[in-house]
Amino acid sequence: MVQRQIYITGAIGSQGAGEAFSSDYDLPNDTAYAESCASIGLMMFARRMLEMELDGRYADVMERALYNTVLGSIAFDGRHYFYVNPLEVHPKTLRSNGIYNHVSPVRRRWFGCACCPPNIARLFTSIGHYIYTPSTDTLYVNLYVGNRVAISVDGHALRLLISGSYPWRDEVEIAVESAPQIAHTLALRLPEWCSAPQASVNGEPVNCEPRKGYLHIRRTWRQGDRVKLSLPMQVRRVYGHPQLRNLAGKVAIQRGPLIYCLEEADNGTELHNVWLNADSRFSLIEGTDLFSGKILLQAGGARLQHTHSEEAALYQYDRVPGQLEPQRLTFIPWFSWANRGEGEMRIWISER
Repeated sequence: MVQRQIYITGAIGSQGAGEAFSSDYDLPNDTAYAESCASIGLMMFARRMLEMELDGRYADVMERALYNTVLGSIAFDGRHYFYVNPLEVHPKTLRSNGIYNHVSPVRRRWFGCACCPPNIARLFTSIGHYIYTPSTDTLYVNLYVGNRVAISVDGHALRLLISGSYPWRDEVEIAVESAPQIAHTLALRLPEWCSAPQASVNGEPVNCEPRKGYLHIRRTWRQGDRVKLSLPMQVRRVYGHPQLRNLAGKVAIQRGPLIYCLEEADNGTELHNVWLNADSRFSLIEGTDLFSGKILLQAGGARLQHTHSEEAALYQYDRVPGQLEPQRLTFIPWFSWANRGEGEMRIWISER
C-alpha cells in the first residue's frame, strides 16, 4: 500500500466505486476519493503495526495522515467537514461533469452517511494513544503533539511535558516533571522527511545511532531534565514515482510533515497555467488573520497569459497559445484549503 497506493497527503482509496484501491500507481488528483475515515483507519492500522513492530515507518505514515488529510477534513470553525479529500479542485468543472459527483469544493455541515465527523472527533480525543507506544522499559514517542502524560514505570509515574510549536517550528522540548529512580529509555522518532536531526539532554548532545527510525536515550531520569530535539524543516520539492502518470512533469511542496498547495484566493484562477521555477527559493511567511500562527510559503513562478476569446482556435499549430509572465506564488498548508470559500486548488503543479 505505502509503495503503490497512498497519496502524498496520507490519503488512501483512489476511486469512488467502492471507495477502493485501483491498480498500482493509479492515484488521480481530481477524482480522488480519499475518504476522511480511510485515513483515520490508516492511522489505526499504523498504530497497531507499531504495537507489533516498533519501527518508525509506521509512525511516519501515521503522521502524514494526521497532519494532512485528517486535519484537513475539518474546517477551522470545527463545524464543517470533508467526506472526500481531493488533491486538485476546479469548481466550475465539478458542477457539470458527473465523474466528480463525489467531490465537494467546500466542507459540508453534515452528511446523509455521517461516519466522518464522529470518526474525526474520536481520533482527536484519543490522540494520546497515537503519540506514545509504551513497552517494557522504553517509551516510544511517535508524534510531537504538545501534551502532558504520566506513564507507569515499575509502579511509579514518569511524567512528561512535550512543548513547542510543531509542525511550524523545528524545536521540540520534552520536560521531565517527575520520574522514578530507575533507568528508563525514551525513544524519539526521527521523521523520514528530516535529514539532519539533533538531540540534547540538559544541553549535552546525544550521540547514538538511531534504530528503526528512533533515537534511544537511556538514563535514570530526574525531575527537571530537559530533552531538546531539533528537526530542521527545510522546504522540500517532492516528485512522484515514474509510474504515477498523473504527476509527470509536476512537483509538490512539503515542509516538515505538511503538504502545501496553491489556492485561487492567493494565486488567481487557471492554476493549471501556473509554473513553479525550478531554481526558485522559498520564503517563509508568517500567516495573518485566518492563517495566524501558521507558516505560508512564497516562491517565484510564472503564468501562461493568453487572450480569453471564444473565437480563438481550440488547438493551435507550432506555437504555445500565450506567453509566460512572472508571478509570485503563495503556498498554504493543504489542510487549510477551502476555509476562504469556494475556489480552485491544486497540490501538484508544473515545474520549469
